Amino acid sequence: MNKTSAASARKLKHQEQALDLRRAGHSYAAIGRKLNLSKSRAHILVQLGLEQARSQITASADELKVEELARLDGMLAKLYPMAAKGDVQAADRVLKIGERRAKLLGLDAPTRTALEGGGDGAPPISTAASVTFYMPDNGRG
Repeated sequence: MNKTSAASARKLKHQEQALDLRRAGHSYAAIGRKLNLSKSRAHILVQLGLEQARSQITASADELKVEELARLDGMLAKLYPMAAKGDVQAADRVLKIGERRAKLLGLDAPTRTALEGGGDGAPPISTAASVTFYMPDNGRG
Protein backbone atom coordinates (compact mmCIF):
# COMPACT_ATOMS: atom_id res chain seq x y z
CA MET A 1 0.00 0.00 0.00
CA ASN A 2 1.46 3.36 -0.98
CA LYS A 3 1.34 6.60 1.03
CA THR A 4 -1.56 8.04 -0.97
CA SER A 5 -3.85 5.05 -0.47
CA ALA A 6 -2.93 4.87 3.22
CA ALA A 7 -3.81 8.55 3.63
CA SER A 8 -7.08 8.04 1.73
CA ALA A 9 -8.00 5.08 3.91
CA ARG A 10 -7.24 7.10 7.05
CA LYS A 11 -9.32 10.02 5.76
CA LEU A 12 -12.26 7.73 5.01
CA LYS A 13 -12.00 6.11 8.44
CA HIS A 14 -11.92 9.53 10.13
CA GLN A 15 -14.87 10.65 8.01
CA GLU A 16 -16.90 7.59 9.00
CA GLN A 17 -15.99 8.02 12.67
CA ALA A 18 -16.79 11.74 12.58
CA LEU A 19 -20.17 11.07 10.99
CA ASP A 20 -20.97 8.35 13.54
CA LEU A 21 -20.05 10.68 16.41
CA ARG A 22 -22.16 13.50 14.95
CA ARG A 23 -25.14 11.15 14.58
CA ALA A 24 -24.63 10.25 18.24
CA GLY A 25 -25.06 13.95 19.09
CA HIS A 26 -21.46 15.04 19.63
CA SER A 27 -20.42 18.61 18.83
CA TYR A 28 -17.76 19.30 16.23
CA ALA A 29 -15.36 20.30 19.01
CA ALA A 30 -15.96 16.97 20.79
CA ILE A 31 -15.53 15.05 17.55
CA GLY A 32 -12.26 16.87 16.93
CA ARG A 33 -11.00 16.02 20.41
CA LYS A 34 -11.96 12.34 20.08
CA LEU A 35 -10.31 11.99 16.68
CA ASN A 36 -7.37 14.28 17.45
CA LEU A 37 -8.49 16.77 14.79
CA SER A 38 -9.37 20.44 14.79
CA LYS A 39 -13.00 21.45 15.18
CA SER A 40 -13.06 22.79 11.62
CA ARG A 41 -11.58 19.55 10.23
CA ALA A 42 -14.22 17.55 12.13
CA HIS A 43 -16.90 19.77 10.59
CA ILE A 44 -15.47 19.28 7.10
CA LEU A 45 -15.35 15.51 7.52
CA VAL A 46 -18.97 15.38 8.71
CA GLN A 47 -20.12 17.58 5.81
CA LEU A 48 -18.26 15.40 3.30
CA GLY A 49 -19.85 12.30 4.79
CA LEU A 50 -23.32 13.83 4.64
CA GLU A 51 -22.79 14.91 1.04
CA GLN A 52 -21.75 11.39 0.05
CA ALA A 53 -24.82 9.99 1.82
CA ARG A 54 -27.05 12.49 -0.03
CA SER A 55 -25.47 11.47 -3.33
CA GLN A 56 -26.15 7.80 -2.64
CA ILE A 57 -29.75 8.52 -1.67
CA THR A 58 -30.28 10.61 -4.80
CA ALA A 59 -28.78 7.88 -6.99
CA SER A 60 -30.99 5.27 -5.34
CA ALA A 61 -34.07 7.45 -5.77
CA ASP A 62 -33.22 7.98 -9.44
CA GLU A 63 -32.83 4.23 -9.95
CA LEU A 64 -36.17 3.59 -8.26
CA LYS A 65 -37.85 6.24 -10.42
CA VAL A 66 -36.47 4.60 -13.58
CA GLU A 67 -37.71 1.19 -12.41
CA GLU A 68 -41.17 2.57 -11.61
CA LEU A 69 -41.39 4.31 -14.99
CA ALA A 70 -40.40 1.07 -16.74
CA ARG A 71 -43.11 -0.78 -14.81
CA LEU A 72 -45.71 1.82 -15.78
CA ASP A 73 -44.57 1.74 -19.41
CA GLY A 74 -44.96 -2.05 -19.45
CA MET A 75 -48.54 -1.78 -18.16
CA LEU A 76 -49.30 1.04 -20.59
CA ALA A 77 -48.06 -1.02 -23.55
CA LYS A 78 -50.51 -3.81 -22.66
CA LEU A 79 -53.51 -1.61 -21.86
CA TYR A 80 -53.28 1.05 -24.56
CA PRO A 81 -54.39 -1.17 -27.48
CA MET A 82 -57.43 -2.25 -25.44
CA ALA A 83 -58.24 1.37 -24.56
CA ALA A 84 -57.89 2.41 -28.21
CA LYS A 85 -60.52 -0.24 -29.12
CA GLY A 86 -62.99 1.30 -26.68
CA ASP A 87 -62.47 -0.69 -23.48
CA VAL A 88 -63.57 1.86 -20.87
CA GLN A 89 -61.80 0.14 -17.95
CA ALA A 90 -58.57 -0.03 -19.93
CA ALA A 91 -58.95 3.65 -20.86
CA ASP A 92 -59.38 4.51 -17.18
CA ARG A 93 -56.21 2.57 -16.31
CA VAL A 94 -54.30 4.28 -19.15
CA LEU A 95 -55.30 7.66 -17.74
CA LYS A 96 -54.25 6.62 -14.22
CA ILE A 97 -50.89 5.42 -15.54
CA GLY A 98 -50.45 8.76 -17.34
CA GLU A 99 -51.25 10.65 -14.12
CA ARG A 100 -48.72 8.59 -12.18
CA ARG A 101 -46.03 9.09 -14.81
CA ALA A 102 -46.66 12.84 -14.88
CA LYS A 103 -46.40 12.99 -11.10
CA LEU A 104 -43.14 10.99 -11.06
CA LEU A 105 -41.63 13.18 -13.76
CA GLY A 106 -42.88 16.44 -12.25
CA LEU A 107 -44.80 17.38 -15.38
CA ASP A 108 -47.89 18.77 -13.66
CA ALA A 109 -48.02 22.44 -12.67
CA PRO A 110 -48.08 23.02 -8.92
CA THR A 111 -51.54 23.26 -7.40
CA ARG A 112 -52.43 26.71 -6.11
CA THR A 113 -53.62 26.59 -2.53
CA ALA A 114 -53.60 30.26 -1.42
CA LEU A 115 -57.05 31.15 -0.11
CA GLU A 116 -56.55 34.81 0.76
CA GLY A 117 -55.09 35.95 -2.53
CA GLY A 118 -52.18 38.30 -2.85
CA GLY A 119 -49.69 35.43 -2.82
CA ASP A 120 -48.09 33.81 -5.83
CA GLY A 121 -48.49 37.02 -7.85
CA ALA A 122 -52.30 36.98 -7.60
CA PRO A 123 -54.11 40.23 -6.88
CA PRO A 124 -55.37 40.63 -3.32
CA ILE A 125 -59.00 39.83 -2.60
CA SER A 126 -61.02 42.86 -1.52
CA THR A 127 -62.79 42.77 1.82
CA ALA A 128 -65.76 44.81 3.03
CA ALA A 129 -63.43 46.89 5.20
CA SER A 130 -61.62 48.20 2.14
CA VAL A 131 -64.70 48.96 0.00
CA THR A 132 -66.24 52.46 -0.11
CA PHE A 133 -70.02 52.58 -0.49
CA TYR A 134 -71.87 55.47 -2.12
CA MET A 135 -74.91 56.53 -0.14
CA PRO A 136 -76.98 59.37 -1.65
CA ASP A 137 -78.20 61.90 0.89
CA ASN A 138 -81.61 62.31 -0.84
CA GLY A 139 -81.48 66.07 -0.40
CA ARG A 140 -81.06 65.93 3.37
CA GLY A 141 -77.63 67.13 3.55
